[in-house]
Order: sequence, then C-alpha cells, then structure tokens
Amino acid sequence: MSTTALPRPLGRYTLLRRLATGGMAEVYLATVGGESGFEKRVAIKCIHPAHVGVGVGGERSSLVEEAKLSGALTHPNIVQTFDLGRADGTDFLVMEHVEGYDAQHVIDSLRRTGARFPVDLAAYAIAQLCRGLDYAHARRDETGAPLGIVHRDISPQNILLSFAGEVKIADFGIAKTNARRSDPEARVIKGKYFYMSPEQARAASLDHRSDIFSTGVVLWELLCGRRLHDAPDVRSLLQAVRQADVPPASSIRHDVPAELDAIVARATERHPSARFPDARSMGEALDAYLAGRPVVRAQDALGALLADLPAPAVVSVPPAAPNVPKTHQRVATVSVLATPAPEEPPLRYDLEDGEPTLVGWQSPASTTIDQRWMWTLGSGAALVCLAAWWLHGL
Repeated sequence: MSTTALPRPLGRYTLLRRLATGGMAEVYLATVGGESGFEKRVAIKCIHPAHVGVGVGGERSSLVEEAKLSGALTHPNIVQTFDLGRADGTDFLVMEHVEGYDAQHVIDSLRRTGARFPVDLAAYAIAQLCRGLDYAHARRDETGAPLGIVHRDISPQNILLSFAGEVKIADFGIAKTNARRSDPEARVIKGKYFYMSPEQARAASLDHRSDIFSTGVVLWELLCGRRLHDAPDVRSLLQAVRQADVPPASSIRHDVPAELDAIVARATERHPSARFPDARSMGEALDAYLAGRPVVRAQDALGALLADLPAPAVVSVPPAAPNVPKTHQRVATVSVLATPAPEEPPLRYDLEDGEPTLVGWQSPASTTIDQRWMWTLGSGAALVCLAAWWLHGL
C-alpha cells in the first residue's frame, strides 16, 4: 500500500493519509460514511505492506489479539478500538482518531526550538497516563479473573496528546496477558529497548511493574527533552537498561524539583519490589506533587502547548539506523554485534522510526525442559562410556 495511491478505499473506509509507520504496521487517517452525509474520522492500523501475503500469519494473529484486547478496554486515557476488518487482502484495525501529536513529536519539536516540556505539564501528562495504565492492569474478564495485562511498549511514540489536552495510551499490539501464558514467544524480548525495564531486557518474568518502570523513563525524557540512554552500541545500551542507570532529571534540567526526582527514582528502581506497587500509586504521588504547585488549568495548557507546535512532516519510510544491516523489508534479522557473547544469541530488530527496536531476542533461559533432559542424558551416557573404557583398560 503506497501513499501515492491516497486517498483510496479500504472496505467501507477511505484512507486519507499515512500518520505513522513501523516495521510491522502502518497507521492511516481515514473516514467512514453513513446515512444522510454522516462522516467520522478514524485511525486505521494495517499490516505493513512488506508482510502482506508473505508469511503474515504471525502478524495477522497479533493484530487479531490486539483487537480482542484493546476492544475490551474502555477508558478516557486509552485509545478506543472500534472494529477489526479485512479488505483487498489487507487486515486492519479501526481505532479512535486522536487529534494531536504523540509525545515523541512534542519532545522533538520543543528541542528544536530550544524549549522543553513544562515541568508541571509533564507531571500532569504522566498522572493521566497512570490512570489509563491502572485501569488496564486491573482489568478483569467476564468471570472476574484478572486479565494480567502488561503493555510492554510504553514509550513516547505510544502516548498520544490531543489538542483538547487529553492523554491517551495507544498500541497494545505486544501486550502480555494471563490468557497468553502459553505463548511460544513468552521468552522473547519485545518492545523498544530504550524504555524496557531491566527484567524485560533480560526476557525474565515480568508483571505490571515493568510498565511502571517504562512510565518513569518517559517522565524523565519529558522533563529532560532527550533520550535517557546514549550508549555507543547495542551491547552498552542493553547493559545500561539492565542496570537501571537513571540519573536524576535535575542533573540535566535544574528547574526539576526534588519531589519529581524522587518519583522518577522510585518508578525506575532496578528491582520491581522497590517501585510503586501499581500505576495508581504513582499517579497519586504525581497528583500530590501537583496539589502543592500553583493552580493551572493543565488540560487547557497542554492543548495550547500543542497548538503552537508544527505538524509532523509527511510520513515516509524512515532510513535504517547506521549500525543496523539494511534490508529490503526494513526488518533486520542479522545481529548488529559482530561477535555476540556466547550467552546472547543474535538479536532481531524492527526498524522503528529509523532506529532499531528489539522485538525478538530469544532468551538463553528459553531452553525447554526436554532439551535440558536431552543434554543431561547425553552427558550421562558419555560418562558411562568413559568409565567403561577406563575399567576395560585396567
């Protein structure tokens, strides 16, 4: 699907322009019509053209899983999902169109003008984010059993800010749930490594507190106006992520108060047990901080901030990061490490916004029980043969 063919129909929808693109999917602004001239704008997420018709089973399954999960979430701080469809050989997800920008665009636009996100507005935005996360984390199914949702991809690109001052979480595409405990990729790292929790970067068992860590990193970046990690290579970056190396935001930006430093520090503790126990607690800490600040109409102020920013340039396929092997389909499956450590098999990268996103590193811990028994039996047999040979020599 090419932007040169736009606008174009997709089932009963009309695609107008591309809003975003990643390695696995693209998002379009679209309209849907009805009786008496009714028309509504929506956002449509489609499987990336590079994967249409070529081994799309996994991507289509992920889109269906995302639709089922996000369709069950109804909260003002979560992007709503309306429909799942298929037309012209393309699977697509129909979502709420949020008129505004993602947080990454806001950070980048402010930095280019030498400005930074207002401190208290950053606290307000993340407090709103925490409300949506707490709802998702606490969601139960029709029997009352916890769904066990972990977003796993909380990042500035997935936080949408509207001109009306709303804050919404987007993209539950790689979310973990209790229903998917048997997922064959349960030991595969998924997400953007810049925002991973230490346990996520190790492909270890994780729960909702992993999202709290990622939320703390996003708050740090809103305050500081730049990426938290600036490692020279992927190995160093993953090491920094696993060590939870997060300096105080006030060391970068001197008008950040100690109260916010403390909130970021607790959210980004290396060990999950030392973090906020849930997103609600983090949100309440931010609300308590804001209660002691001068009264402002935060929602109006956030909308005004966005209104003064330039719109994103026309979305195009981003170039590959310089240290990632180029491919025709924008998905690099060759490790960027020339000599991977023995304990770390090759990484697979999805090029997100022109930079590598770790989406499929198979953890060494994923060796199955059957494989371990085979190694044990093989080693035992070798020892028996060695003993027999030694006794025969005597």
